[in-house]
Amino acid sequence: MIGIMIAMKVDRPTRDAHGAALLAAAGRLFRQRGLDAVRIADVSAAAGLTHGAFYGHFPSKAGLAEAVCRDGLARSAASWRRRADHARAEGRDPLAALIDNYLTESHRDAPGEGCVLASLGPEIGRADAATRAALADGAAGLLGVLEEEIASAHADAPPARVTEAAEATLAAMLGGLLLARAHATDPARSRAALAAAAALARRAAVPVARPGKD
Repeated sequence: MIGIMIAMKVDRPTRDAHGAALLAAAGRLFRQRGLDAVRIADVSAAAGLTHGAFYGHFPSKAGLAEAVCRDGLARSAASWRRRADHARAEGRDPLAALIDNYLTESHRDAPGEGCVLASLGPEIGRADAATRAALADGAAGLLGVLEEEIASAHADAPPARVTEAAEATLAAMLGGLLLARAHATDPARSRAALAAAAALARRAAVPVARPGKD
């Protein structure tokens, strides 16, 4: 028995690689099919691992969903910051760069590789509390990036208006992507939804003063 247990052990780099493979496979499958439609066996197979190997990394499918939300949205926030910095270095508008990159046909057509918030947000109300909290934290991270860029572009805007503008901008981006996907059978209408949402997001990113309050 001891010999079998020793044989089954893997070194730390291999274990880490297996965990990363499970997380990546789950991220794709959850975004493509939704949380309810994906089984642990599906994730294990997609990662090239056995069903039993899963539990050496995650306690349950709910635990995996929580990890996918946290990891995916943290990666998105980091990617947004890099994209904004790159645009700024090239003399381009960082906010426009974020909006335009998000509302593209390629993003629309690849939910398995795209934004976790757009793919899983509509069904998160049925998830467990830990997964809902992970998605909320991740959304706050994306909003933080937008707030930083809006505050930088509008230094005189009150913090409350900056936060409001960031929330409206993210709402326009998410809504536009979802609507474009809903119009998948009508390419022209889908492209129009992306363009309209991009224009709306740009307008939303400008803080609006409230008479008598700012």
